[in-house]
Amino acid sequence: MYYQEYYVLQSRGAIDPGPDEKIEGTLLVGEEPILHFYDNQSSYGEDSVYLFAAFHHGGRCWLKRAVWDAASGYSASGTQETIIDFEAGVKLLIERGVFSFPKP
Repeated sequence: MYYQEYYVLQSRGAIDPGPDEKIEGTLLVGEEPILHFYDNQSSYGEDSVYLFAAFHHGGRCWLKRAVWDAASGYSASGTQETIIDFEAGVKLLIERGVFSFPKP
C-alpha cells in the first residue's frame, strides 16, 4: 500500500463550508480506501463515506472522508475529512460487515 502525506483536512460542509484545517504533525494516508458506504441519506442527497488507513504522529488511525452527493435538482456539495482513532475505524469496519465473527 502506498501512502501520501497530508498537510490539511478538507472541511467544506455542504451547508456550512469552512476553510481547510491545518494538520499538526505528520499524517500519512493510504491512497486507496479500505471501506466505502453511504450515510446521512435524505431526499436532498447522501454522503459517500470513505475510510482510509492512516498514520498520525507515528500511531495507527483512519482518515474518514464524507463527500456530499446532492440528489437530482439540488446543487450543494462538500467534503469533510476527519481523523478517527484506530478502534473507532475498526468498529466502523465491523458495523459495515467487513469482518464476520461467529456467534458464541
